[in-house]
Amino acid sequence: MLFGGGRSRLQELQTETMPVVAPNPFDEDTPMDRPSPEGGNPFIEEEVEGKREHMGSDAKRRGTLEKIAGLSPFWKSGKGLLGVRGTPEKRRGRRKSEDVSLLSAGRKKDTGCGEEDGGGPGVGTKRLSFLWLGGGGGSGGNRSRRESMVEVVPERNEVANENEKVREPLSVLEILHLIQQRELRSADQHIIELEAECDGGGSPDGVLKSPGRQAKDVTLLYEALMKEMWAVVDESLNNKGKHLKLDEVIGVIQQEEAREGPPGSKDVRRHWVEAVGRSVDQRLKNNLEGKMGSLPSQAERVKRTAVEDLTSVKNHLVCSYPKDFEVFRIYLSAYHRGIAEWLTTAAKRNLETNEIYFLLDWNSNVYCRDVLSRPEISLLINPSELGPLLSPEIQRMLEEQCVNAVQLRVCQRLEEELKGEQERWKLEAKNEEMLSNFSGRVIQIMKPHVDRAPGISEGFGVMMSRSCLSCFSEFLHSFQKTVEKYHAERDEVTETSESYICRVISVVNCCPPFREFAARMAQLDAELGREPLRQAESSLDRITGLCTRGICDLVLRDLKPCSRKLLGRRWLSSSEACDGMVSTLAERAPSLRKMSQGPYQVAVSELHRKVLLELVRPLVQGKMACTTSKTRKKVAAKLKEEARQLGQIFSRLESPQPSLDTVIPRLAEILVLDDIAAIQMEVGMLAADFPDFRKRHLSALLDVRGLWDPGPRHEILGVLQDLEGTDVLVPSRGSPGFFADILITRDTRCINVSLSRASQLGRRALSHLGRRQRSTQNRGLGQGEEDTQL
Repeated sequence: MLFGGGRSRLQELQTETMPVVAPNPFDEDTPMDRPSPEGGNPFIEEEVEGKREHMGSDAKRRGTLEKIAGLSPFWKSGKGLLGVRGTPEKRRGRRKSEDVSLLSAGRKKDTGCGEEDGGGPGVGTKRLSFLWLGGGGGSGGNRSRRESMVEVVPERNEVANENEKVREPLSVLEILHLIQQRELRSADQHIIELEAECDGGGSPDGVLKSPGRQAKDVTLLYEALMKEMWAVVDESLNNKGKHLKLDEVIGVIQQEEAREGPPGSKDVRRHWVEAVGRSVDQRLKNNLEGKMGSLPSQAERVKRTAVEDLTSVKNHLVCSYPKDFEVFRIYLSAYHRGIAEWLTTAAKRNLETNEIYFLLDWNSNVYCRDVLSRPEISLLINPSELGPLLSPEIQRMLEEQCVNAVQLRVCQRLEEELKGEQERWKLEAKNEEMLSNFSGRVIQIMKPHVDRAPGISEGFGVMMSRSCLSCFSEFLHSFQKTVEKYHAERDEVTETSESYICRVISVVNCCPPFREFAARMAQLDAELGREPLRQAESSLDRITGLCTRGICDLVLRDLKPCSRKLLGRRWLSSSEACDGMVSTLAERAPSLRKMSQGPYQVAVSELHRKVLLELVRPLVQGKMACTTSKTRKKVAAKLKEEARQLGQIFSRLESPQPSLDTVIPRLAEILVLDDIAAIQMEVGMLAADFPDFRKRHLSALLDVRGLWDPGPRHEILGVLQDLEGTDVLVPSRGSPGFFADILITRDTRCINVSLSRASQLGRRALSHLGRRQRSTQNRGLGQGEEDTQL
């Protein structure tokens, strides 16, 4: 009974009109809001009124459901698409931005029923419009109102022709819906049209009713469009594959760049680059957030993420973007900046020395080797275009911080190591234990830093080497003082000869590796490293000299019982002295062999020189007189034989001074030769080999052989006088300090007196002088023209 009066009229409308189909509000060919004859439509301009004039009488009529029912997605606000209810003649424009919040909050709820039925939004409300139609079928007023809400629907081919001529603009909400559906290119086209309306070019009369609101709509729509575009960009990196909507983003960028306008008015390409940077930053942040750990573990995650993502960009995104986008370069630059920011942030933390080394090495080596040089992506990368990760200021700060920390730590550890070595010297230990690897432990304190720093950068290596060399020079000076103190206190310490030699050898063996390591550090900084190197070498020379002299003095002390017998009363008839010396040297040879090559040669050379001095010193000092030719021959032969034996033992010891073996044979030749010219030749050769051979030494030697004749004596001494003004005495061979160690207690001078020519006074004076010295001197004066030596 409720629908009794209206059901017959409803059947008439159903036969007279086309079946009502709910239009798709986002289909340009079937707009949701079709104009009615009586009232205006906010989405169709006024010229639509003239379109009905050429629609034929055979055009079918249909009812506009939203107009009949008075319902629309905006009905909640109190208005329909046709304006206020009851005033259908009032027109409206596009829906404004205040409805955007309504769409995002309630559109799905309001249109859910219609979408489930497959008829699009508004189907449910149009069904209610039929109920509303049937409810008023008995009254004439309702019938007339119902008839007034019927419009003429053109034929389908006519509708297609009309759509080709005029495309109906979409509302703000419909454009926003396109954006949410990620129909980004189409949405951008509609936003461009709406923006044109804001400029006055889209409305028929060129006058906007609310230009401020439409401008705000354009801004909000562009924000929503950009948000969806950058979401697609972010997803395209995370998906590790081709994104279906990436073409929409590229289309919008190209569409915006093709628009006429001031350069950079939109600059969508720049915004895209910024979006790529934000996407990369978020990727890196996600891999580090909540997984801080140590710096190496963080760096490993950063490295893995960068390599995997750049490989994905190469395989999937490069082929998706046009070539002019240079997509791989953009992503590479973004990752480079992101990693640089992470590294810079880590550099500002309170870092340990190893962490500073790690950051510097990662900046200089690891990043280029393990990220940029990976074979998957290296062909697309030019490292020189990227630049360093750390700025020069931050890198310099880290290098100085590392050098200062290393210098403090190295000085502390070197001091501790020296104290520990001093304590080991005080302990009673076996000889093998005394040969500790002190030099290896000291060098190992500095070597890792000296080796690692140059691999990071040349400047860093120079700074580190200079710092370590300075610390090392101070340490060697302290080491020298310690060795000097040990030798000074040696007489107060009861220590066997064997243990002393082993201890000294352990010290002197440190000098060659120390010298080599100091020279290596100085090479990196030839200018500023010269002075520290000189100080270090001076300390090492002092230590080597102390130790080698100590060993030689100990060996000579063992040789003393034998060396005292040299040139003694029984020396000519006995070989006990020389045999004892050779035997003692042979016993000490194994201990000396434990020395390293450099100090060993210094020690053997010094020992060779001092042993020969034990034989030459008593000869030159006149311990034995050889006034007769027979005696001179015996002494010369004995000297040559013992020189040969000593030369053999030092040859087995590999003495670096073989020229020392010539000194005794030449002295023996001067003693035994009778020819003045031959003696002069031997003197000249001896002076050439030993530049410190002086006239006092030669004069003493002539006294030993009994050559008192002033003529020949003067001729022989004149050889040295002539050589003193030339360059012959330059110490090119032999030891320049051999004869300098022989002390001559008195100078011998010859005074020739002719008694036959002397005055009587002179004879009396000489006779009186002789009588006074008779008690102490039992020498008679010769008669005639004999020469007397006073």
